[in-house]
Amino acid sequence: MGYFHEEVDSPHAMLEIASERITDIVPVNIFGFNRTIGTDYETIWNNGATYAYPSSAVQMDVVSSSASDTMTLLISGLDSNYDALAEIVTVNGTATVTTANSFLRINSATILSGSNVGNITINNGGTAYAYVEAAIGTTQACVYSVARNYSLYLFRISLTSGTVNGNQYLTYRNRLDNSSGRILRVAEATWKEGMQTFDRQIPFRISPKNDIQFEAKSNASTNEASIFIEALLMKDKFDA
Repeated sequence: MGYFHEEVDSPHAMLEIASERITDIVPVNIFGFNRTIGTDYETIWNNGATYAYPSSAVQMDVVSSSASDTMTLLISGLDSNYDALAEIVTVNGTATVTTANSFLRINSATILSGSNVGNITINNGGTAYAYVEAAIGTTQACVYSVARNYSLYLFRISLTSGTVNGNQYLTYRNRLDNSSGRILRVAEATWKEGMQTFDRQIPFRISPKNDIQFEAKSNASTNEASIFIEALLMKDKFDA
């Protein structure tokens, strides 16, 4: 009998999925970090401020702040139809390299060799849609867009706060944008310091063609915040 999917019959279903032995189910780990959370809501990502999505699929310009960065970079996201799209580009230091493909969404960008000396920005028209901080090697953005005919199921959400002042606290919330333009801001809550973890007994489902991001704000001054999400991306039984 399947565990929660007809193709999963192992007593260690998550191990089977993580090893990529199961088709149409992909483990998704989302990491976000922001050193300068202010008193207005902003996305938990290391480029700061509120993340904005492209209004249409566009080619992306890739550039580093260091001439030393000449490695290959994998950009993963979605095309204009909300289908998965990936492209490998070779970073050319401070010279701009443009993707061959047009991205409607970017879910991650990761270098494939070495260590990036500078900050690598993936942008269009001066708006950054992905950011790889120097020496980190991959994006740290709590931003994810769900492909059509798939759903994303959130299992665990862990947040950490760098707040040390006893009179300060952080507020976070989950922002959901769908393809028709509706925006929901849900699960607003506060925490002071350390880690706050939610292990969901019933996974929270994010529908196809929806964007998810977590936002946070401080009640005073600026604070650091990070987030870790464990999720599964599963193909829907019936295509939309």
